This record gives sequence, structure tokens and C-alpha cells, in this order.
Amino acid sequence: MFNPPNKLHLAGLIVLLSGFSSFVTADVQCGDTITDAQILTVALSCSEDPAIRVEGPNGSLTMSGNGAVECTTDGIGIHMLGKSGIVMGGLVTNCDLGLLLDGDGSHKVIGVTVEESSSAAIFAQSDGNLIRQSTVSNTTNVIASGLELDGERNVAVGNNVSGFLEYGIAGFGFYSYIGNNYVENSELGIILGALVVDGESIGASYCVIESNTVVGSLRTGIGIGAPYTYPNMDNLVTGNTVTGSGNDDILDDNEESDCSDGLNVWSNNAADTSFPSCLKNL
Repeated sequence: MFNPPNKLHLAGLIVLLSGFSSFVTADVQCGDTITDAQILTVALSCSEDPAIRVEGPNGSLTMSGNGAVECTTDGIGIHMLGKSGIVMGGLVTNCDLGLLLDGDGSHKVIGVTVEESSSAAIFAQSDGNLIRQSTVSNTTNVIASGLELDGERNVAVGNNVSGFLEYGIAGFGFYSYIGNNYVENSELGIILGALVVDGESIGASYCVIESNTVVGSLRTGIGIGAPYTYPNMDNLVTGNTVTGSGNDDILDDNEESDCSDGLNVWSNNAADTSFPSCLKNL
């Protein structure tokens, strides 16, 4: 059993991928605040914190070719501000936070590779963000997380996550969607935790975790935590494949030993071990 770290809460909505503005050809430099459509084709090594800001609604950064952002000191690689900013492609490496999705949310991170983060690879602090087809990984013995969804209605779909000694993907807000991701060799593969509001812990609820593959978690593959002041409830965990976990492949700390509680719905998950033991048979 585990108790994921408590986090703070913000609010927002999902905006799906839409059309892009025309790209502007210009030199992106460390410390820039991008407010229109820019392309980065070279590797930047930045001491600035954040290295680059992307501010919506018109700011977008596409990294192609050798496009990359490296942090040379602890800090944020790409800080997304405003609403509906876009970052696509390229590499962000050696940062405390690879990408921080902040401001009014509804940002899109698509096809970005984030390596060697010391706190989190992609941190969705705001709401309604889309993290899609990105690859995040750590190979060092630092306590860090892959994708952290702190706001509401965040979507993480089709990502590859590996090597994180805190958790691969974590949902702390309401209405998260976590689907079709591949998570391997992390302490906790995919978890739902809790937010702290006015001193009370509020479990992540109304979330969907489906069709993910979680392999080789050091402790738990997919888990829902407890106890909280307000428990995690009305979450759907379905169609996932979980193998090779150090403790339990799937776990729900809210569930009774005979799986009669039913605060959350578990169905059609392929798992060898579970807590409670009946969970894997649902």
C-alpha cells in the first residue's frame, strides 16, 4: 500500500488539438518569451530559469532537426503560460522540470522527448492540457516523476514513460484521462492520489485509466491511494495490462477485502497480483 504525495489544486477545461498559426522563422534564444509561432532547429544550452517561455494563445514552439533545450542549472526547461500554448517535437533535457504547464491551461505538448529531469518531466499544474505521444525517461537515481497531472481535465495519451523513482504517471485532480500509455521501470507506474485544499485531502475522482501497459514497477503498477478526507471515487480503471510489479500489479486502498465497496470501477484488467486479491478478477 502507498500514500502518494499530496498536491495543490487549480481548475480548467479540455481544449482539443486544432489548427496552427503560420510559423515564423526566427532565432529562438535562451530566455525568450515566445508569443507567436516559432521553430527551433538548433540545440540550446541555457542557464536562464526558465530556459524558454511559451505564452498562449498564439505562442507555439516546434522543435525540429537538432532542436533541443538543455538546462545547465536547476530550473524549468519550457514554461507554458497563458492559454492554449503549443510545444511540439524536440528534446528537453537535464532540467528540474522539463515542461511546466501553467497559466490558464489548455496547452498541448505533442511528440516531445524529455530526459533526465530531477523533479518532473512534464508537470500539468493548470487544467485542460493535452500531453500526447511524448517520451519521458530518467536513467539516474534521482527521485522524480514522469507525468504529473495536478489540474482538472488533463489528458495523457499515447506516451512512453520509463525509469522514474517516484511515479510514472500521477493524477491528483478530477477528470484526468490516462490512456494508451506505456510505462516501465518506475517506482509507482500509474497512480491516483489526492489534492490538499484548506488542510483537507481530496482524492482524485471521476478519472479514467484505460488501455495502458505498465511493466516492471518497483512497487505498484496501477494504484488508487487512501486514506484521504474525501476518498478517490467514481474512477474507471479498465482494459490495462500490468505485469512484473514488485508488490501489487493493481491496487485500490479504498476497496474492501471482498471488493464489495465499489467506490471505483475496476474491469477487464490483465494483472497477476492485486490488493485486495479479488481486484484482479473483476
